[in-house]
Amino acid sequence: MTARVETQIEGQLARKLAPVVREMLMAEVERIAAETLPATRAKAGEADRDIMKACRVVASAADRLAQAKYGPGEIAARKSLENAANGLRRAMCRHGRMP
Repeated sequence: MTARVETQIEGQLARKLAPVVREMLMAEVERIAAETLPATRAKAGEADRDIMKACRVVASAADRLAQAKYGPGEIAARKSLENAANGLRRAMCRHGRMP
């Protein structure tokens, strides 16, 4: 019988404490997010945009090479892919993403 009463008391205590603990936890999470998030997003946005643009150029050049395989435009497509890959390398080096 006492175990049942203790369980009921613990349940009541947990229900009363849950909103308070939740409020404290959310305040702490918001404080931490406000300190760290804006600084990292600003730097990553420009770098990511630049790198992804270079990746799209490489993908487009790879598609052109696949279409021109064994045809008259294959050499030009290979050179285009090589130039695009070099552009991606430069973009990644510029933003410190490649050794």
